[in-house]
Amino acid sequence: MNSENNYSGNRGNGGGIVAALFVGLIMGGIIGIIFAPKSGKETRKELMEKSEKIIEKSKESLGDVMEKTKDLKQVGKQKIEELKIAGEETWGKGKKKIKDKAKIIKTVISESKTKAKEVEDYLS
Repeated sequence: MNSENNYSGNRGNGGGIVAALFVGLIMGGIIGIIFAPKSGKETRKELMEKSEKIIEKSKESLGDVMEKTKDLKQVGKQKIEELKIAGEETWGKGKKKIKDKAKIIKTVISESKTKAKEVEDYLS
């Protein structure tokens, strides 16, 4: 049960961290461009390098998100299988109890018919 809490707790933080990373990278790039006394060629080169870094970080973040999604999918499948097994066990137990009660009822009905026949024979 602790693993469920860990997954649900981490789920919300992952998106916030990725968003904060992007905002920070973009803001840093903009501030760097504004305050850097460089030529246009140097600035374009720097922008390209920073863009490549942002793309690489995005790919890494996407990979992390995909891995966590796969983990959650596996946990979900496992829980569904556990619930299916538990449901089948409960159904089997209930079915057995019904059969046992049906046997008892049949026995009581049979005994009642026998007693009724004895009373009818006695009264005739």
